Amino acid sequence: MVKLLIGEAGSGKTKAMIQMANESIELVKGELVYIESSSKHMHQLHRDIRFISTQDFNLDTFSSIYGFICGLVSENYDIEKIFIDGLDKIINPLSADLISFIDGIDKLSDKHEFEIIISASIYDQAVLEKVQKYSHNYEKVSL
Repeated sequence: MVKLLIGEAGSGKTKAMIQMANESIELVKGELVYIESSSKHMHQLHRDIRFISTQDFNLDTFSSIYGFICGLVSENYDIEKIFIDGLDKIINPLSADLISFIDGIDKLSDKHEFEIIISASIYDQAVLEKVQKYSHNYEKVSL
């Protein structure tokens, strides 16, 4: 299952993602993975959450991220949730390819029974409309 947290830059998506990840670690039996473009928020996450910076692996295309996620779940069947924070910072600019990426990740997550939560700022109205079914409301939080 894919959940998208969509909002403008500075709207609190990252804080919401960090809070969701930290709260989830107490609720899941398996592993959690948190992916972002830098290691800026690494120390705000619970120590049991696997943190990955896309800079360390040159992940900057949809296909490289998809392949990387396939590698993660094939290596570790215990992954229950994957958080990708700031997809628009990893792949800039986001394009219409986002739609096929999200659809592919959704099928992968259903097949291997994990949840993936992705935050992004999406300004292209046509793309927004097509990924709306994955959109998830989040509360702005203060940490």
